[in-house]
Amino acid sequence: MCTKRKVGIMGGTFNPIHFGHLLLAETAYHQFHLDEILFMPTKNTYYKRMKNLVSEEDRVEMIRLAIRENDHFTFSAEELDREGTTYTVDTLNDLTRKNPDCEYYFILGADSLYHIESWKEPEAIFSMAVILVAG
Repeated sequence: MCTKRKVGIMGGTFNPIHFGHLLLAETAYHQFHLDEILFMPTKNTYYKRMKNLVSEEDRVEMIRLAIRENDHFTFSAEELDREGTTYTVDTLNDLTRKNPDCEYYFILGADSLYHIESWKEPEAIFSMAVILVAG
């Protein structure tokens, strides 16, 4: 029987990336026996308008530097490469279409879980990814 690769998604603005992001991702990697964690910065979220947002180029560079020595952390420009507002459901649709051999684990802080019902198509998100929430 062929098993799917277990891929975690650590998304966010990463303005800037910090130790809490790395610790959350590393903990999820070990606790859920994931094969890889994608660090996926967002371009334009519909629910969070950021003031004093670090430039996209600088956020990307900070993420790359922060994860460079961890072989199970990978940078993903999946959401940065899209125009317009970024929705998790669209990202998961694209990823599952491109990578049918992967099972996705979406990593959230508890603060994000409290308003997930206001996200675009939360039922579809739940059908395409296991939601991992840190307290």
